[in-house]
Amino acid sequence: MTSSEDVITLNVGGSVYTTTRSTLSKETDTLLSDLASGSLTDDEKVNVVSMPDGTFFIDRDGPLFAYILHFLRTDKLSLPEQFREIARLRDEADFYRLERFSALLSTASSISPRPRTANGYATSGAETGGYITLGYRGTFAFGRDGQADVKFRKLHRILVCGRATLCREVFADTLNESRDPGGPDDGERYTSRLYLKHQCLERACDLMAEKGFKLVATCCSGANGLAAANHPILTSNMGNINQTELMNHRNCGDYEEQRWAHYTEYVFFREPQTGYITPSLREL
Repeated sequence: MTSSEDVITLNVGGSVYTTTRSTLSKETDTLLSDLASGSLTDDEKVNVVSMPDGTFFIDRDGPLFAYILHFLRTDKLSLPEQFREIARLRDEADFYRLERFSALLSTASSISPRPRTANGYATSGAETGGYITLGYRGTFAFGRDGQADVKFRKLHRILVCGRATLCREVFADTLNESRDPGGPDDGERYTSRLYLKHQCLERACDLMAEKGFKLVATCCSGANGLAAANHPILTSNMGNINQTELMNHRNCGDYEEQRWAHYTEYVFFREPQTGYITPSLREL
């Protein structure tokens, strides 16, 4: 059982971490192992200040130290997807003399940050994360009894917005790219010119769910309540139109399209699933 004397509190650049002497001693012959054993050299004591409350202050990058501490606890390198501060983290590793950690960072920096997926793109088998927006413009089809007999939502086209490779990964051969064929070097290209070959919104949503996406936002323009200015129902004398004529005007094809047209967008998001993860607060 670990005693209270084995617990060490570090203040790294203003970020406070609490760990044990055994964790800091995982990698030998380092500044952290010397701190844990109480054998800091005179040169090391210049960079480590012992505070009155027993905390050790180190004037280095506090947030980046989280990745170092996670490595000492788990013996794993865990970085977020598209991590862009490897050079700074390597400087921190050199300061603490963590040679093995620095070597792992060199390997990570050589991995391509641009994943490829379907349609001729190479893939590592990991699922990438990101946003995909589905948009459609639809109309309501009315029955003979007007709003009491609404049939279904008629969709003319389902638009797809997002990173090109992610859209291909999710929709594969159901994605129509005739308007935006792209190329082999568009891994980071975002586009709103893609659309689905089918017109079934439920099918598209089911596919998003199967691929691990969750709905995070939606917006709709609402039904358009105005007919064209030259439409008979507006140019006629309303007082001379009986209820039957009014219903017939409303249910005619051209008036229905203009009165009940609406545009809706659904925003989906999927967390990245890669070999590099962000440590949780519990792990840190």
